[in-house]
Amino acid sequence: MRAYTSYLSFAIVWSLIAALQAAGLHPFNVGIASVSGIGGFLTGAIAARGSIREIEKKGEYHSSRNRLLLALGVGLVIIAVSGYLIETEAIPFGILSQFMSVYAALPAIYLAGAMTFRRWELKNGMEIHWEGTWIGTFYAIPKGLTWQERYQYRYEQRERLWAGTQRNGRLPNEPHLD
Repeated sequence: MRAYTSYLSFAIVWSLIAALQAAGLHPFNVGIASVSGIGGFLTGAIAARGSIREIEKKGEYHSSRNRLLLALGVGLVIIAVSGYLIETEAIPFGILSQFMSVYAALPAIYLAGAMTFRRWELKNGMEIHWEGTWIGTFYAIPKGLTWQERYQYRYEQRERLWAGTQRNGRLPNEPHLD
């Protein structure tokens, strides 16, 4: 799957969810939404640029399970704290609901990623593809290949990476001890 189109699709879906959430649950706080949108855009651009650097260096980027677990853990903590504050009425729901405008950050993260990936693709004449679900692998392939040629190119790329790590005398997931 092409990373640019999937990130753009995620941005559209999260934009619709954020708009429905803002329209239905609480008044939209423009200030908080603007700050979270800008912060989300910067975060998405930085994360996508980091993925691109790894693709340029190694030929692919495989995100770590630890990063996924950290993100899920932080999300669960935020949800738990918000639920506790609402349940105990420590902060009135009206004030707390204003901070729900941070939903603007989610589509901005994906939009920045899509724009960063697309800009790199246009500059380098290659496409960034993504495979996997929770922990995906990003890699670059030349433009204009059929799906069979893409599959063959990816297979050969994996073989080259594996041969390179074997030549160094270590497995791909072993730490580098130089």
